[in-house]
Amino acid sequence: MRTTFRPTAIILVLLLLAMPLTAAAPPTSGENLTISTNENWGEDAAMNGHVTVANGSTLTVSANITMGMDSSITVEEGGNLIVTNGALLSNGLNSGIRVNDFLATVSLNFGDIGQEGIVQLKFDHSIPIDTLFNITLGDTTVNASTSMQASGTTIIEFDANFSGENLVISFDSYYFTPTYLLWAKAIYGGGTIITQIAPEITNTSNAPLYWFQSGYDIIAHGSLSVISSQINGANITCEGLCNIEGSMLSGSAPISAATTATVTVSDATITGSRSDEDIILHDEASITYTNSQGTGGSTDGWIRLLSERVLQTNIPNGSLDITDLGYGKSDWNALTDSTGRVTLVSNDPTTEHKRIVEWMNGDGTVQQERGTITLSIGSSSSWGSYSTTVDAPTTAFGTIDLPLPYVEVSSIQPEDITATVNRSIGAMVTVSNTGDVDTTANFRCYVDGNDADTQPSTLTATVAAGESKDIPIVWYMYKEGMQSLNCKAFLPVTFSEIGDMVADLNGTTSDEVNWVYAEEIEETPYIIYIVAVLAFMGIALVAQRGVNKTYDEVPELPDDDEEEDEDEASEESPELEEKEEPEETEEPSEESPELEEKEDPEETDEPSDSIYDLVDESETEESEEEESEEDTD
Repeated sequence: MRTTFRPTAIILVLLLLAMPLTAAAPPTSGENLTISTNENWGEDAAMNGHVTVANGSTLTVSANITMGMDSSITVEEGGNLIVTNGALLSNGLNSGIRVNDFLATVSLNFGDIGQEGIVQLKFDHSIPIDTLFNITLGDTTVNASTSMQASGTTIIEFDANFSGENLVISFDSYYFTPTYLLWAKAIYGGGTIITQIAPEITNTSNAPLYWFQSGYDIIAHGSLSVISSQINGANITCEGLCNIEGSMLSGSAPISAATTATVTVSDATITGSRSDEDIILHDEASITYTNSQGTGGSTDGWIRLLSERVLQTNIPNGSLDITDLGYGKSDWNALTDSTGRVTLVSNDPTTEHKRIVEWMNGDGTVQQERGTITLSIGSSSSWGSYSTTVDAPTTAFGTIDLPLPYVEVSSIQPEDITATVNRSIGAMVTVSNTGDVDTTANFRCYVDGNDADTQPSTLTATVAAGESKDIPIVWYMYKEGMQSLNCKAFLPVTFSEIGDMVADLNGTTSDEVNWVYAEEIEETPYIIYIVAVLAFMGIALVAQRGVNKTYDEVPELPDDDEEEDEDEASEESPELEEKEEPEETEEPSEESPELEEKEDPEETDEPSDSIYDLVDESETEESEEEESEEDTD
């Protein structure tokens, strides 16, 4: 549907944009006021109440506004508070100059009165008895502890000459409770009094001005700009943009900047803080600080204060060594919990010095924490220990990851698919390290979830990151069947909670090997054994035949009478001849012509007394004995 163009609407918008800021005044009776349009406070006035600048609205203060105690101005997100050429002032605030810092001095000048009189110094509390707290003016030194105990007051007096010269008062104390000078009075001429309160005493050294409380609040969820103006006694909180330019802030520190804030300070003076810093940046708040002067002395221009210091690591129950942490350079040890998490510093007032990670001191020098944290886990086994040292995280939540190895068994290769029960088989185990650091790792092998009988029983290998190594082993089995070998990393107890981070806990399983008893192995080896035994027996038989043949070849040289007797005996006793046949060799009983030729006594060259003759004679004697036995029968 098309809409009708209405020129009057545009005219109204232009008129609204061209309208000047509405002139208004702050509340005066403690009421609440919400500013939902652009508004300007251009006349000096007093404010008592609570003002809220709504989203999309701007409150401009260009006059001197005296703020009542506990009043407040709150700027919503999207709203703006601009103080330009004006002031937000608070009266009646208590403040003091801290005078128990080292070498603290305060210079007073009441003008050229031309008379002598008394100077009184008012302190915030009484100095305990027997405390070293000396105060010196000129040639006179007073022990504040003794004087206060004697007078029952917190006032110290000196005689003085008010001639327009500075009255330099020095403090020498060994007392650590903060002590503040609240005011100084010159009393002369029969009762005339000139009083200078702490904020008016500006000529000091190592004696910063502190405000004990603020008079009113400025809470900027949106934008706050202070340009060429003065803010006195405010408690300022910034969550959005806070810009302080060419202005004076007195008694309005510390400015608290939330983690979402962006703070800009340029050509400004900040003096009189209620703490040890002018600006507190929480967590990740940002700051730009140029050409400006803070309270100085022991008061830092700004600090970065973490809400807490929590660390998440990858090591459950890991060990932490903390060094030089925070503003105070603290050292201590800690342990991570079962999830690897640890709260190093909690949000507690007593831990502030451990939570300050960055600061600009009173001289304008920016410094940073130099803390380190060492995370480690280890064992007494060959696996050893692993550790890493890093700069301490400067955020409320930080992480540290310890580089670790990651070992696994890549493969297991048995040398055969068949093996003999009660005997061994060789295998090659390949291990790898795909982690970030080198390691020396242990491995073990298992069969059906039980320890396998391997040599070595525990495999140890030093494996660099990205490296693989082969480990030869010997595997024994004592029962038959198809079996496979599973090998995996063997971790120490201290690594139990990070086991899956340093090793493949499932391991790798080999191909199955058929384990059988010896007689079930293929027959070829037994045939070889049988052939070898038969060959040995054959060699032995041949050797024996060779010995017998040697004796058979010895020529016999019997006498003629003996031959005849032998013939007769053989004819008379054929049975005896048959019995003697087994003792004879396999040579035929009738000698061949060749043998006869050998045995021909006429053809032999051997002498008649040779060893062979002795053998023949013994045989002959044996034969005669046998014949006589037969005759006897």
